Amino acid sequence: MARWLSFFAEYNFTVEYKPGRLNVVADALSRRPDFETVAKPNSETVTVAVMTSSVPFTTLYDDVRRAYAQDGEIVKLLTHLSQPSRESLKRLSPAYRSASDRYTTRNGLLYYTAVSGDTPRVVIPGGTDLRLRIMFEYHDAPIGGHRGREKTYLTVSRDFYWPRQYQFVRKYVRACEVCQRVKSSPSLRAPLQPLPVPAECWESISMDFVFGLPKDARGNTGILVFVDRFSKMVHLVAVPETITASGCAFVFIDTIFRLHGLPRELVTDSDPRFTADFWRSVFKLLGTRLKMSTSDHPESDGQTERANRVLEEILRGYVHSFKSWSEFLPMVEFAISNSVHASTTHTPFYVNGLRHPRVPTLLECNSGLRGGGTRASKNRIGSRSSRSDEEVIAFDADIDNIDIEEDDASESAEALTEEDDPSESAEALTEEKVDVAAVRSQHTEANESSDEFILARETVVRFVQDSIAEAVT
Repeated sequence: MARWLSFFAEYNFTVEYKPGRLNVVADALSRRPDFETVAKPNSETVTVAVMTSSVPFTTLYDDVRRAYAQDGEIVKLLTHLSQPSRESLKRLSPAYRSASDRYTTRNGLLYYTAVSGDTPRVVIPGGTDLRLRIMFEYHDAPIGGHRGREKTYLTVSRDFYWPRQYQFVRKYVRACEVCQRVKSSPSLRAPLQPLPVPAECWESISMDFVFGLPKDARGNTGILVFVDRFSKMVHLVAVPETITASGCAFVFIDTIFRLHGLPRELVTDSDPRFTADFWRSVFKLLGTRLKMSTSDHPESDGQTERANRVLEEILRGYVHSFKSWSEFLPMVEFAISNSVHASTTHTPFYVNGLRHPRVPTLLECNSGLRGGGTRASKNRIGSRSSRSDEEVIAFDADIDNIDIEEDDASESAEALTEEDDPSESAEALTEEKVDVAAVRSQHTEANESSDEFILARETVVRFVQDSIAEAVT
């Protein structure tokens, strides 16, 4: 105040009072402009794009449409489907004529359905490299994992179809140089004592280490393997050899608890890092005051040992540098979880969420080929007693006579998968709505859809439990 008084003392002026309604200039200077409610007449609206949407695409299906035009039989079939008549039906070959009702068209693509309610699959014509391109994506690519004959076929036949598909896949896998080089020959081993079948996903998990790997760029020399004993889904984490029990607890919280919650049971070997210190560290990180105790069981953890073997085989097929093995762990984890398991006849992805993941070859597909929006018959995910005799024989063949990787397939294996698709979805259970649903409120419809999804989930859980129980007995 004194500084301003000394400043104004140099000037000769008279102070006069002015009411606020008349002191327009001073009033305008004291007002904040961002509080102004009246828009200026010369104001302009400026729009700035702050979000960008990108949609990937693939040329595979454009190549499939062009290949249709080069196949005379498929051209006749497409003509018959677009304009059905007796004359167009007579022009078809005997094979297409007898199964013409199994084919449909959508967006220029030809789809094949083995049985009513099954998932439509894109028909791939012969005489081109399209089948080899698809096989490369499902077998040689990192997301394929160089899996064995049966698993590769079950994954490919879930989305695509062509005649004698099983024989094609068998020859392709048998001629794969990487598979012959990195995979060991299967041999008979003494059976392990099985553990009780869990009741639901992530109720019981098994943990194990894989050490002895070259040091990667971050100093990791091992892998901590988590396996859900119900769905067979795996999670893989690169770890250093010096990891402690508290370090394992942190990885467990970040990998398992964050996604699936706390399991009821943890199956491990006698590693000292899996003792009571591990659980104390877990509960400390969770901030709980609960106390726990451990109990030992003599059963063997053969499931994780098997997962370790598959993990090592896939890594050997893709790792070309000693320091890059940890970069492939996400792809290895995806390949294992996207393969049909012999004991459940489903993929771990499907058992966990009744959906299949989208892969690059399915970017353009609609309806049943969205990699998760598959439609299936309600009866096919019911109990085994509701299946046809042919399906029961097929599933029995898959469990009893087929090795997970490279055993010679029996004749029943071809019958198992040539016309069947074990990948199913609960979406079919929500599409059979009667007209009364149109009158109900959206809230009621949402509740009913959720209830039906839960019923479908429980049906699949019961089926998987029965399949695992039969496989281990």
